[in-house]
Amino acid sequence: MKQLSDCFLSRPEAVNVAHMVDRCRVLGPGERFVLWVQGCPIRCPDCHNPDFLPFKDATWMSIDQIADRILKVSNIEGVTFVGGEPFAQAGALASLSQRIRRTGLSVMVYSGYTFEELTSGQIPDAKLLLSAADLLMDGPYLKDLPTQRPWRGSDNQRLIALSDRYADRVETWNQPLGQDFEMRVSADGTLEILGIPPTDLSKAFSDVEVPPSGCEPKSKERTNRG
Repeated sequence: MKQLSDCFLSRPEAVNVAHMVDRCRVLGPGERFVLWVQGCPIRCPDCHNPDFLPFKDATWMSIDQIADRILKVSNIEGVTFVGGEPFAQAGALASLSQRIRRTGLSVMVYSGYTFEELTSGQIPDAKLLLSAADLLMDGPYLKDLPTQRPWRGSDNQRLIALSDRYADRVETWNQPLGQDFEMRVSADGTLEILGIPPTDLSKAFSDVEVPPSGCEPKSKERTNRG
C-alpha cells in the first residue's frame, strides 16, 4: 500500500479542489454534485485524470465555501468525491460530508485504496471519512480489467455500502448493467467527458490532434473526468 506522506498538501479546514460540476448522472446514483480533489499518492497507470495527480496548489476552498455552493444546487440526490485521491484529504472531506448529509444529501467517495486498506488505521482520518459517507467505490484503476458494471473504470473496483441509505441496492449496482457517460462543451469550447465512454469512442478521441493551450480550434480539446 502506498502511504500518505507528510509532504502532500492537506488542511483540516479546507479542500484542495481540482474541479467541480454542479450536476452529473454518471458518477453515482441520481443527479449529483461532483468534486474532484487535487493530489494522489497512488498514481494508477493510464489514470483518466492525470492533471489531478500532482500534489500542488489548485483551488483551496473552505468547507463553508464548498457547502454553500453545493446547497445552492436544487434537486440533486447527493455529492460524489473523486480525484485525485479523496482520502489524501480525508479529514476536511469528512467535515464537509457531515455537513452535507445533515441536509439530507447522500455522499459517495471514490478511492484508489481498497476498503481493507482504508480501515487498516494507516491512512489518517480514513475511518472518519468512511463513517461520514454512504457509498465507497474502492480499488485502483486497472486498464486491463474493463467492466460493464456502472460508475467504475475497471472490474476490480467494488461499490460498498457504508450506511443504510443504499444498502438494499448495492448488490444490483455491482452487476454488469452497462456504463454511462456524459459529454459537455464548456463556454470556451473545451469538450469534457464525465464517466467512462465506450472503448471505440475513447480511441476516436485519442486519435484527434489536440492543439496547444490557447490555440484554435478549442472544440478539439478534450478532458475526461471519470
